[in-house]
Amino acid sequence: MTVKIDTINISDNKVTKKQYKFEPIEEINLGLLHQVVKGSRTNFRNNTASVKTRAQVSGTGAKPWAQKGTGRARQGSLRSPQFIGGGIAHGPGTRVYRDRTPKKMKKKALNMAISQRLSEASVFVLSGKDFETPSTKQAVGSLQELKIERGFTFVYSDNDENLYKSFKNIKNSRLVSVKKLAAIDVISTDDTIFSDNAISAFLGDES
Repeated sequence: MTVKIDTINISDNKVTKKQYKFEPIEEINLGLLHQVVKGSRTNFRNNTASVKTRAQVSGTGAKPWAQKGTGRARQGSLRSPQFIGGGIAHGPGTRVYRDRTPKKMKKKALNMAISQRLSEASVFVLSGKDFETPSTKQAVGSLQELKIERGFTFVYSDNDENLYKSFKNIKNSRLVSVKKLAAIDVISTDDTIFSDNAISAFLGDES
């Protein structure tokens, strides 16, 4: 099955309808899509919260007072959690956030996300074969011609260095390699733009 997608040439900003081989998924499985996106968000999570334990804080390791005879509770170190400046007991810093989602689920979720955007006429293709030097001005002009005023995801391939440099400084842009494209990248923005090289790689068409 083929779908028609608005394709623009960045050199002259001419928009044409071009057919691409893609089998849209009509019935969107929201449960599957949610599970895959949630897994992606989990893997993106940085475990930066961290505290020092009693073994890591600086300070003396001497016994603060005698074991007996003071009338006070026995203590072994001023670095214990109950003292001010002591280590933290059971604090954050050891948890690892990792979700291992099957590849088939990821692929299906991505196809569902693309299918949903196609039904909303929010998928575009940008041709930059004749684009020899980076130009943010031309990139912005292409967005205006496509009437994209919201946040967008630009999907590029290894051969799109000039396009990458042209789009990376645009406000509300999300750039992702076609090799790492995931459902969360598509649904995180309102519009998705493929370079012509990226759409060929995504559809498995080397021509």
